[in-house]
Amino acid sequence: MDLEERHKVCELIETVIGADGVIAESEREFLRKIVQKFGLPERAATTAHGDTDFGRATTTLRALPEDARPRVMALLVEAAVVDGYVDSQERVLLLASAAALGIEATALEERITWRLKSMVPPAL
Repeated sequence: MDLEERHKVCELIETVIGADGVIAESEREFLRKIVQKFGLPERAATTAHGDTDFGRATTTLRALPEDARPRVMALLVEAAVVDGYVDSQERVLLLASAAALGIEATALEERITWRLKSMVPPAL
């Protein structure tokens, strides 16, 4: 991905982590790691959106190179689950994004469930 595309991916991640109106420290840390991995200047994810523009997010996602879209979708799922909970607004954004890419809702829900279960520590 080129520089502009990496910025767009970070914007999408910011949209997901801010969709519920709350940005947890684990979400900030996730964004910091992606920014660092992409070699971008540090971003401050300090404001929660709560009023997410789903159309803009899906348009941005569809504008990315076709071969990058599944990887970006996986990153969006990771961003949503990193705090151990997927809020209804985050879920709606993920479902809209998946639909824009032709990914079935059931496949997305299975991925979310699998990721959340893999984060839960085993019971003692």
